[in-house]
Amino acid sequence: MDGVAGEGAGAKAGDDRGDALRRAAGAAGLKTLGAGVSEAERHGPEAAIAVVGGGLAGLSLIDALLARGVSPEDLLLIDGGDPHRGSHAPATVLHPFAGRTMGPGKAHWQAFLKSWETLKRWCEREHEPLWRSAPMMRLLEGDKLSTKLEASWEEGRARYPEIVESWRVEGEASRRLLPGWQGGPALVYEPAAAVDLPGLCGALLKRAQSRGVRVVQGEVADLRGGEEGWAIGLAGGAPALRAARVVLATGAALGTLLGEADLRERPGEVGVWEAVGPLEDLNVMINSAANIFERPDGRVGVGSTYLKREGWQEREDDEADAELREKMNAALGGADPGRALQIWRGVRGIYGSDHRPLVGPVAGESALFVMAGFGSKGLTWAPAMGQVLAAHLLEGAAIWEVVDARRARRMRLRR
Repeated sequence: MDGVAGEGAGAKAGDDRGDALRRAAGAAGLKTLGAGVSEAERHGPEAAIAVVGGGLAGLSLIDALLARGVSPEDLLLIDGGDPHRGSHAPATVLHPFAGRTMGPGKAHWQAFLKSWETLKRWCEREHEPLWRSAPMMRLLEGDKLSTKLEASWEEGRARYPEIVESWRVEGEASRRLLPGWQGGPALVYEPAAAVDLPGLCGALLKRAQSRGVRVVQGEVADLRGGEEGWAIGLAGGAPALRAARVVLATGAALGTLLGEADLRERPGEVGVWEAVGPLEDLNVMINSAANIFERPDGRVGVGSTYLKREGWQEREDDEADAELREKMNAALGGADPGRALQIWRGVRGIYGSDHRPLVGPVAGESALFVMAGFGSKGLTWAPAMGQVLAAHLLEGAAIWEVVDARRARRMRLRR
């Protein structure tokens, strides 16, 4: 399950998997590409696997399928380009402790290590700055959460993987890292990195297209399964697309297609500032009331605020700017960073308690799968789950137990 072939996977493996996918399409009553045009003329493109959603989750799966030797002509990516999805956030950080504990379990580490290696490789192969690594400094502010974090660090650090280093600072050691914190206590750890997520997703999409993956821009409005596979209806009345198997990687929009799931939308905001004044020459990335970090392009990302579900899209940027600056106040020693260059507002899909992603087959539906629910841990989980789901689709490999297959089984297609 863990072994992933590189982009140069042998032709024989690719041919075998391509043949298997085409047999699956044939069993579903679908013609394969090149077997005639009349069906395509009536229903649009055909594919063995259609991935709905071109954010980090969907693109991770496409990349993993290609890496395992799937022919690009057997893949279809459908994307509505939602500007509010998490993959469009202009400021994102990958680090091992995105939640409220510094003692995560074994499966978390398995996902983090796989995603760290994958994201770093993706970013470093591009000829543009998409990745900037730096230590993360988690400020201990004397509240209940800080006490819990330090206790979980003390209890869990002996089990950290070899690549993870962590230490506690206070006084002069703290002041050298972050002068504005004025010597206050903090936990410092690495590896951690700021990721240009929109830039990375654009690069992954461009690579997939250059290899021959068909990409259709549009919003999926209807899914209908039958003996001929899945008919995928797009908003606006375009001809239906057809595929033998469908994977829904639509993030917070999943509830428009699937019901009866514990789905909660989590709106939030991030801001971008020039690296001047108190934000100039940051030695570390800061994790406190707001994450503060230098982006790969040299500007500073700050996030996030959490918003109520009602009316979040109508919020004024001035209000967000003021809240984010207030959250930066303690870390920057009261210095004013000035106004933000950009405020981005978006929404993530949270399932259950935001501890486990939602990956697996949808009950009662033949060849329909879901890959979503990454919540606040998209960079930690999505690249790893792309590889896990690809292995499941192609080889029948087991889905990791940690993912919330139980909720996936409760989901039902909206009719």
